[in-house]
Amino acid sequence: MPEFERMMLYRTARTLARITVRELAAEADVSTATITKLENGRELKPATLTKIRAVLESRGVQFVSHKTWDEWVQPRTSYEG
Repeated sequence: MPEFERMMLYRTARTLARITVRELAAEADVSTATITKLENGRELKPATLTKIRAVLESRGVQFVSHKTWDEWVQPRTSYEG
């Protein structure tokens, strides 16, 4: 995934989840620097990314395929947060 797409995807996902960088880092058991790196477009280890995505998904964010980007995020319609 290109750097800009990664940056926009995860910043948007965190905004949709209504969670701060600190909260996301704590819930995913990673550092705030790791979240910042991700939101600045840096690539992370797959295991680290899996933990972060799991937190975002547990807060109602759905990762979906997109016709012009590799993937995008949207609120899960069945989420009640």
